[in-house]
Order: sequence, then structure tokens, then C-alpha cells
Amino acid sequence: MSEIRFWNLHGPNSTAKLAEWAHDEMELEQVICPADDGHRRGGKRLTDLSVTLPGGAVQDFVWTWPSECLMQDHVLELFRANGFTGFQVKSVKAEFKRATDRKPPRLWEMVVTGWGGFAPPESGFRVIKHCEACGHTVYSRCTNPEKMIDASQWDGSDFFIVWPLPLYVFVTSRVVQVIRDHRLMGVRLKTPAELEIDGASPGRLSHWMPEDRARQLREKFRRRWGVPSPD
Repeated sequence: MSEIRFWNLHGPNSTAKLAEWAHDEMELEQVICPADDGHRRGGKRLTDLSVTLPGGAVQDFVWTWPSECLMQDHVLELFRANGFTGFQVKSVKAEFKRATDRKPPRLWEMVVTGWGGFAPPESGFRVIKHCEACGHTVYSRCTNPEKMIDASQWDGSDFFIVWPLPLYVFVTSRVVQVIRDHRLMGVRLKTPAELEIDGASPGRLSHWMPEDRARQLREKFRRRWGVPSPD
């Protein structure tokens, strides 16, 4: 096994394998800034995920265009059997894009609750815009992704995020070993150094995590870090 401690779970190279949102079946919070009309944007998704799948075999992992990570039942059971921490799941409604007699397998959306802290300044991330009125925050390009994870901030979870990248799923080598041992398909494994990240505008942490977990992290870290609170 590689000595690399942390990895990133990444979607497929081919966009043809990505699932699409069924937009008419989902609802998004709308964020309206009282100070700047240009900050109007979608916020938290208010409904469970509903997707259409491309044709062909459905792989163990399925990814959406916005980069949500979905998994089949047997993957969830495998992760639970190994006692992996740092995630919850939500039910997903899935249909094939084209009419077929086949029924899609049961899919679950991974909601990461593990915390890897804030990317340190050495990574290149820094706040370049922040709106006090609505919280809209823009971060600069990550120039040194290999320095993105500060293990001293990590909570020990097998699945975790690093702020400001709520849709980047980071995992421990334990998870990577299980994925490899069981030859799970539909996921690429990258080291942090292999990632290319132009910048980020993540919104609020509560857009991506359960409210209680986001609140817990907000209260714990709000006064410690010299950057805008993620929530």
C-alpha cells in the first residue's frame, strides 16, 4: 500500500457517464443579497436528489455534473462493514434517460460530515472577495495542492472535506485499500498533489452538511481562524 495518507475521490474522465439533475423535481434555496444584485445565486438544495442516468451498466459509484458522489447499495454496505466514519447518506431517485424495461439500482448520495479544516495559506488559497451582506466569498487559485491538507486540523474521519472545497471528497488510505481490494468502478483516486483547482466560491457549510454538524463546526472554529466563517 502506498504511504500516501490522504486521497481524493474523483469522478470519471468521460462526461458521458455523469448523471443529470432532474431539475423539475428538485428545489433550491435562493440567496438574494441586499447589497449586490450580482450575488443572487442558488443555495442549499431543499429536496433529495433526483437524477437521470445515461444508458449502459451503472457502475459502483455514480457522479453528477455538479460532482455529487452517489453509490450503490453494496458499496454502502461495504463501507459500513468496515466501520468508515465521516459520512451520511441520502436517498436518491434515479431513472434512465431513455425509456427501458430495466430499473436502476438503488443509489445513495454521500453527504460528507468529516472535517479536514481550512486549507492553509501555503496551499495558495486566500480570500479575494467577501460580501458582509450575504456571505458570498471567493477564494483564489490553489497553487500548491499538495499542501492543502493540514493533518493537525483533521478530525480523524475516513471521509472528510477541506474548506473551501465542500464537493471534494477526501479519504484515508483505509478507504482506498477497500476500493482497490474490491475493484470498485466509477471512481478515480487522486493524490492532493494531482488536483488542479482554479478557485472556489463554496457558499455556506450548511449548504453541504447537515445543519447540526455545520453548526457544531461553526461554533468550534469561528474564532480560531482569521478567515470568514464558512457558515
